[in-house]
Order: sequence, then C-alpha cells, then structure tokens
Amino acid sequence: MEKLHSAYFDEKFDGIFHLATAPRSSSLSDPMTDIESNCKGMIAVLELARKHNSKVVFTSNSGIYGATKDGSPINENSVNNPTTPYDANKLVSEYYAKIYHNIYGVKSTIVRFATVYGERQVVNEKLNWRPLVATFVKNILNDEIVVINGDGEQTRDLIYVKDAVQGVVKAMNSSINNADIHLLSTNTETSVNQVLRMVEEITGKKSNVKYTEPLKGDIRRMRYDYSKSKNNLGFEPKYSLKDGIKNLIKFNSNL
Repeated sequence: MEKLHSAYFDEKFDGIFHLATAPRSSSLSDPMTDIESNCKGMIAVLELARKHNSKVVFTSNSGIYGATKDGSPINENSVNNPTTPYDANKLVSEYYAKIYHNIYGVKSTIVRFATVYGERQVVNEKLNWRPLVATFVKNILNDEIVVINGDGEQTRDLIYVKDAVQGVVKAMNSSINNADIHLLSTNTETSVNQVLRMVEEITGKKSNVKYTEPLKGDIRRMRYDYSKSKNNLGFEPKYSLKDGIKNLIKFNSNL
C-alpha cells in the first residue's frame, strides 16, 4: 500500500472520486475479482485519503436495497437486501468508509447511484459489461439482435450521466463528511421494454428482439427517492430520459 502511495501520489490533494468497480453482471460468476476490485480497491482509496487528509466520494449502488415491492420509491431508510456479491461488496465498502471515519477521521460522502447511462459508456461483451441503454443504442444503430434477459417488464430508475456528475460534485463540495448515504436518482420507473421502444422511436429503426432467461440476482423493480440528496446536497436531475437517450444516440452516431 505504501509503495503504491509513494510511486503515484506524492503530491497532496483535497479529494478522491472513487468510481472504479467491477461489473455487477459478472459478480456471481467471478466473485473473487469482485472482491479484489470493490473491497480491496476501497481500502486502497481510504488508506490514500488517510495519508493525504483527503475527502472521498464513494459511488455505491442502489441495488443494495433490492427491489421495491409495490412501486413506492425506496429511500435511504429502506432495508438493505443485497442480491449479488457486487451489491454485498458495495455495502461492505460503505462500512469501510464509516469505520475509517470513526477511527481515523477520514472524510467521506457515499452516493448510491441509480442506473447511470450516457455518452462514452462502454459496451464490452468480453468483460460482461452491457449497460442497458448504451447496449440498446449500439444494437439498434448497428442492426444487431437486441437480447433482453427476462420479459423486459423489469424496471430501472435511469439517471443521465451529467446528472450523476452533478451529484458527485455536489457531494464532494458538501459539508457532509461522515460517510452518510445519499441516493442519486430520478424517482421514476421505466421498464426495459419502454427503453427499447424509446430508442427505436428516436432512431427511427425497428429492432430484432430476443428474450432469454432472467439474470440470476436481477432486481425486478427500481425506483429511488432523491429527496435527501435534494435537501442535503442541492441535487436535482435536470435531464429527461428522452433527452438523455437523444444525446447518447447523437454521440454514438458521430463516432
């Protein structure tokens, strides 16, 4: 750990945005890599922050809560119900942040992302990295088969990347330093099938869809209340889903 610090981070800095992660979709098939990336990676970041007296903004995962049961929005007081090693390791990493704050005084704010999408989002089949919106856009623009796990009626709370960035910057600039948790979301449910239809509408292209078995550990319904982030951080999403998808399609079309 000290070797890493001295080799790369000699100069003092005020803050660390910790967004590095392994894919949720591969955490069941490769749980040891998930631990390496998400748990050991978090310890490395916290040790670095401890050395330089830096603040950490840790981007965790709203999937830690599991699914909303009746469509009502989940908030920070909802019960944690991790369904994959990824969710469990994100939750453990949050506890590391709390421990480092309580024992060493390391400053941190935790944000739990809803499903983020937007320009420059990578689709990598080899790494099992297939973010929902970016994958649909890639498939349709390239006339590829669209594969949907399950019936497509599972829902996501989709937050555009510029809104996500707004949230993490506000978290860094906030006076909240005790590893408190805040949701960055839109408080809106959208089904996977609705997302596909929206991409088809914007591109003017019809897709060839193949429905397969649901993913193990998948979350059926997602909707998250961002009221606490609005009150404490001044966060509020600015982009509609349709506008965000338009921006992503325009970006990919120009590549």
